[in-house]
Parts: sequence; structure tokens; C-alpha cells
Amino acid sequence: MSQPPYPPQGGQYMPNGRPRPGATQSAPGAPSFQQQPRYIDYGNPRAYDTSVRPASGLTAARFAPAQIQRPDQAQPQSAWSTQTRRMQEVSQNPTQLPTVSILVWISLIVLGFALLLVLGYFFLEFVLTASSSPAWWPVTAFLAGISLVVIGLVMFLADRWDPQPFPLLLIAVFWGAAIAAFGSYWINSLNSMLVYIVTGSEAAVNFAGPVISAPLVEETTKGAGLLVLMLLARRYFNGPLDGLIYGSLIGGGFAFTENIIYYTRILEEAGGYGVLFLFLIRGVGNIFGHAIYTACTGIIVGFVARKWGTIMGFLVFIPALIPGMLLHAAWNFTAGLGGGLGMTVLMYGAKFLLSCCFLVFIVVLIWDESRLTRVRLGDYANQGWLTHEEVDMLATWKGRREGKRWATQIGAKPVMKRFIRESADLASIRQRLLADGANPKVVQIERNLLQRLTSNRQELLSHAR
Repeated sequence: MSQPPYPPQGGQYMPNGRPRPGATQSAPGAPSFQQQPRYIDYGNPRAYDTSVRPASGLTAARFAPAQIQRPDQAQPQSAWSTQTRRMQEVSQNPTQLPTVSILVWISLIVLGFALLLVLGYFFLEFVLTASSSPAWWPVTAFLAGISLVVIGLVMFLADRWDPQPFPLLLIAVFWGAAIAAFGSYWINSLNSMLVYIVTGSEAAVNFAGPVISAPLVEETTKGAGLLVLMLLARRYFNGPLDGLIYGSLIGGGFAFTENIIYYTRILEEAGGYGVLFLFLIRGVGNIFGHAIYTACTGIIVGFVARKWGTIMGFLVFIPALIPGMLLHAAWNFTAGLGGGLGMTVLMYGAKFLLSCCFLVFIVVLIWDESRLTRVRLGDYANQGWLTHEEVDMLATWKGRREGKRWATQIGAKPVMKRFIRESADLASIRQRLLADGANPKVVQIERNLLQRLTSNRQELLSHAR
């Protein structure tokens, strides 16, 4: 084995002689600190990628391994590295979100128009078939909207570490509320009709519709929205937390339209009190139902795409639907048993525990995302693009808060927020390069973000001076 161009510094090489992940050879004539970079181990990278990509098979990368290039010039020591951390708490300004492609905007407009058509269809159906006043329809839509707003707020909090572009979040909601809900409505109706034609039994229809058709059809139509989002913006679909957020919003949008249908139907049978009771049952007691089912699919797809690449993320789609389908079928089956007060308490007690686990898992995924950011930015720090103090600032909640406080004192808080946001984006891009290989388009995105990183550091330094 050939000797490395410089002695191992701080664990730059593993015991078997291979460079550690993120470590590359320095370019001739590089500045002294780049010739012998100080290596810090930010964690076991195998938790987030496979260091040696297989040469063949489904998990093989389509491109050569993605290496981190060294900066052309020595990066100046950042002002942050020399600052004390005695800052006063300041209010945070809204974060500027990243941009998206024209195709995303076109898709958003098309899906928004589709949602208007779907809501218009159900409104006309209510007006033509119901004996109640049309004024009740906006009431049912308002009650259904309350649940969607709550889900949206929870996802907003979950999305604070590395915010997703707002148009993509809207696409998720619109897909669930329009495409998935309307498609499932007609496919489920057709399946129930076929079951009745074959069996002639209402009991068979009442079982097959909710327990078999609904989980299979609804989870597939909702989950298809995740694939659409990966096609439109793979750059922002980088892991299980992203999959959970998009999946939950798709499920929330689906529940919004479905709840309107159920509320208007119960209005004819039980009046306003019936609508209120059903709102408490569906819109409060089972508020996270569809969000959890689709989030299960999103978590699995996001995890596989992050670790084994985009192709595997698509291939795992069908298996990823199974957990959500099983939870959905179990809920509908239990609801169909009846059983009175005892069964109802048992059902909603179990749903409450599942919802609590769902919220706790969100916190775990946020921690995992921050940990990944620290590991991947550590790769760049080990090559001289960042200082290790900056990694602590950019990749920990405490560091981000203190960095913003300090930046506020020197009049550079917008620069710091941009620095934090784009650094998190850079870490995600690095992870994708490890999973998919050195895709030329993604490599170019990495280069642009590295240029932005250098620009942000220099701007912070100029403010500090």
C-alpha cells in the first residue's frame, strides 16, 4: 500500500490504512493547515452511510464515490471562533426558505386547482342531495380545517432544523386533499360495488370496504405523493424526518377532505349535534390517524433513500406501505366491531398511546437529523472548509441560538441565519453524494453551496470587524 502524502493527523487514517470517511488527499501547494488538517471524529459514519459501496447489485452507486475537494485558498479563521458566549436572548426572525424549481411551482398550481375542483364537487353533491341548508357545508369544512391546522403546526415545529421549501409542503397537503382523497373515494366505491355484485351481501361490503379496500387503496394513493415529491425535489427529500413531515401533511390533507364527507353525511342523520360529536371523535380523538399511516411510509422511504440512494428509495415503496396499511386496517376492523363504551375507550386509548409515540418519534428524528448534520459538516471541517467551533455552532441547537445572539450584536443576524440554513443543506447534499455517488448535478450543487459557505463566513467576518 502506498504511503499517504502526509502523516496521519489525529486519526486521519483508520487502522487498516484506508482514509477515514471524509478524508481526502491534499492538493500540492495547499496552505499549511490544509496539508495537515486536524481531524475530529464526529461519530460513526456507518450509522448514516456505507463507507464502501458495493460494485454491483441494487445498492450499488451509479457514480464514482464522492470525495470532498479541498478549498483553493486557506479559509480565514471565523470571527465566531474568537468570540465569548455571553450573549443576551433575542427574538428570532422568520427563516428565509430555499428556492425550488419552476416544475414545483407548476405542480403546486395544478394541484391547487385540482383541490378547488374536488371541494366544488363535494359541495355540489351536498347541495343536490342533502336536505340541509348549504350554509352548513362551510361549517363542516371549517371543522375539518381545524384538524389540518393542528397537524400543520406540529409539522412546522418538526421542520425547524432544516426547513423544507414551503411550496413542497403545500404540494403534500394538496396531493392528500385532492388526488389521494378523490381517487380513493371513487376506487373504494367501485370496490364496494364489485364486492356486492359478487357476494350480494351488505355484511361483506361493510367488512371488505373499510378493512381491505380502504387501507390498500388509500395508503397507496397517499404514498404515491411521496414518490412525486422525490421526483420533483429529491434535493429536499433527504431522510426519515423529511419523509415523516411530507407523509404527515399528505395524510392531514387526505383527512381534511374525508372529514368533510363524513361531517356532511352525519349532518343528515343526526343534525348539528351529530356533527359536533363526530368532530370530537374523528377530528380530535383520531386527529393523527391518517398522518401516522402515511408517515410510516415516508419514514421508511426517507431512511432507505438516505442510506442506500434514490433508486432504492423508489424500490422500497411497496414494502414501505405495509406498516401504514396494517395500522389502518386494524383501526377500521376494531371500529367495525362495535362493542359499546368499553371498546370505544380501548380503541381511543390505544390511539392516544400511538399518537404519543408518534410525537416522541418526531423528537428522536429531529435529534438524528442534527446528529447527521454534525457528522457531515465535520467532514468539511476536517478538510478545512470550516473550523470545528463552527461545526458546533451550526450543528447543535445551543450553538445555533448562541450564534444568532452573537450575530445580532454585530448586526449580522440575517447572515447567520442564512449560514445555518445553507450549512444544513450542504450536510444533506453530502449525505446524498455518499448514498448515490458523485452525480454531476449534485456535485455542482455541492460546489455552489461551498461557495455560499465561504461567502457567508467572509460576510460574518466583515461585520465582526
